[in-house]
Amino acid sequence: MRREFSFIHTVRYDECNCDGLLTPPAFVRYMQELAARDAEDAHLSGDGYWVVKRTMVAFAKPVPVHTELTLKTYGLGFTRITAQRGYEARLTADPQAEPVIAARTLWVYLDAQGRPARLPPETTSIWLPDGSLAPQPDAPFPAFPASEPSRIPALVRFSHVDLMRHLNNAASVELLDDAAWDVYARNGLTPETAKLEILSYDLEYIDSPRFGETLEIQTWLEPPPTSGQEFSRFQQITRAGKTVVRAHSLWLVS
Repeated sequence: MRREFSFIHTVRYDECNCDGLLTPPAFVRYMQELAARDAEDAHLSGDGYWVVKRTMVAFAKPVPVHTELTLKTYGLGFTRITAQRGYEARLTADPQAEPVIAARTLWVYLDAQGRPARLPPETTSIWLPDGSLAPQPDAPFPAFPASEPSRIPALVRFSHVDLMRHLNNAASVELLDDAAWDVYARNGLTPETAKLEILSYDLEYIDSPRFGETLEIQTWLEPPPTSGQEFSRFQQITRAGKTVVRAHSLWLVS
């Protein structure tokens, strides 16, 4: 039987958008907290540290402010240097129902010099004591549009960096969402005129920007957002012309 770690959390006011719904960055922070607390509870040893390479999140329904959620994480599979985690958020009041949010991440273990390293030897036996499994295959990242993107400048600020002094994964999502709303506003969409519901988010972390670095966020919308319709949002965070984060998200306009 696989190891599972969970706790109950009530969605806070500051974790919601102006429509009173849980935001994608807030849920990514839940994922970070789950993984960190699980590793601490398991007393995992090792001198290295973990970085996320890919995050995929599916949102089955919007989650309003003050909803009580049961949050869970567990191991899905391992290689010599990577670990894949699963995550679920269920309504505490209806624990047998399907998760309102489900996700998985691919982590890479790095040594003190930041190079890929073998996982601590007890990793697999802690999370999959019945035997190791290979990570579930992820779908190829979708091809980006060939058209010219909208470009928004950004800066890695103090509030964006994490314990490793890198751009925090959730802060990356905040930068992407803020840049997207700048693009929406250029096209006449504002929080007063449109409500957007997140359906899925797929993020690939290629490099780790640091405090003070100048970034550019590129955004494509396919097709243009239209009331009652779904659209895809393709985005890249670049530094000096090189992509450090790329994302594909699916949204519904209501």
